[in-house]
Order: sequence, then structure tokens, then C-alpha cells
Amino acid sequence: MALLKKYYKANSLIESVIALTIISICLFIAILVYSHVFSPKTSTQHYNKQNVLNQQFYELQLNEENVNPETISVEENWLNTNLREISVQVKDSVDSDLKATFYLYSNE
Repeated sequence: MALLKKYYKANSLIESVIALTIISICLFIAILVYSHVFSPKTSTQHYNKQNVLNQQFYELQLNEENVNPETISVEENWLNTNLREISVQVKDSVDSDLKATFYLYSNE
């Protein structure tokens, strides 16, 4: 019986080390997920800016006469005979530039 008690203490130590290892691995994975979820690309402000940019582009497609050159700049490049690249840059009230590239395909 005395021999079993000595081994029992060692098993308890090994179990504790394994448990701490598993907990630290889980904590590492949780920190990675947390950092990816709260990155600037997933913030609501990023999505709001992208929505404003998309709205400006679609309004530009509907009526090109109402373009304000102070806030919107548009560059068109023809990549081939049917595909054109449109780069839209919008300045908002804080003078930050929002940029996006749209590709339009035409069958004409």
C-alpha cells in the first residue's frame, strides 16, 4: 500500500500538468478567435463606409450629372473590349478617403 501512495502523487502531478496544457491551448485558441473577430475589417464602421461607397457608386450609375467633384472622383479603365474597371474614391465629412474598385461587364 505504501508503494501505491507514492505513485498516486506522481499521477496527480502529471494530471495537473496535462490539465494546464489543455487549458493554455484552449486559451490560445480563444485569444486568436477574439483577435480575428474584433479586427478593423469586421467593425461596423468598416461596413458602414463600404455601404456608403457602394451607394455612391450606384447613384453615379443612375445619374452621372449629379456628381459632386469635391467628394467623388471616378476613374475608368477598359481592361478589354467588354470589361471595364471603375475606381471610385469618396471623401466623407472627416476627409478620410474611401476607395473601391468595381468591374462592369458589357455584352455590347
